[in-house]
Amino acid sequence: MNLSCSKLAGSNSATEKADNEFYSTNPKALEMLLDTYKFTGNTFLEPCVGDGNLAKVIKQRYGKEMDCIDIVDRGYPNTIVADFLTYITDKKYDAIITNPPFSLAQSFVEKGLSLLNKNGQMAMFLKIQFLESAKRKKFLNTYPPKCIYAFSDRMATWKNGEKLDPKGNKWQTTFFHAWFIWENGSITEPVVRLL
Repeated sequence: MNLSCSKLAGSNSATEKADNEFYSTNPKALEMLLDTYKFTGNTFLEPCVGDGNLAKVIKQRYGKEMDCIDIVDRGYPNTIVADFLTYITDKKYDAIITNPPFSLAQSFVEKGLSLLNKNGQMAMFLKIQFLESAKRKKFLNTYPPKCIYAFSDRMATWKNGEKLDPKGNKWQTTFFHAWFIWENGSITEPVVRLL
């Protein structure tokens, strides 16, 4: 088996990056989290809604409508087309759930934390590498996640929202993903659990 440099680095595919880093989340990833972790609020935000995989699970599980933002309109109803990082709103949320572009993950976490209500909860689907770097260590020490729910089996994302790769196979990944959960005001050491 020959491995390309991109495969060794953890890429989903040796081909070019997805448009606007659009790697859709398998709905199973959120369903697995919600079997273990419960959101208790009424107002939900999905700031990278894409084609709605996560929003559909929230609506099904909680019966809640949610505000949905994306930098590109990918067809999910009532999407606010905007850049979440520059989007201005006075609204606060009880729950924020998303899979942000990994290159902007910390910025998405920071913006999300600023939009949480008191006792609000936020779930970010991130690569475990989010824990790396001295700069990130300082941030995580200041704003520690409450829990990190790691997948015991790799959870591949769907490039450009396509469920199957160009050869018609399920996407594969060498990345190790996890749900990072922040609870507004929590300063306890994170708990790591397996899904």
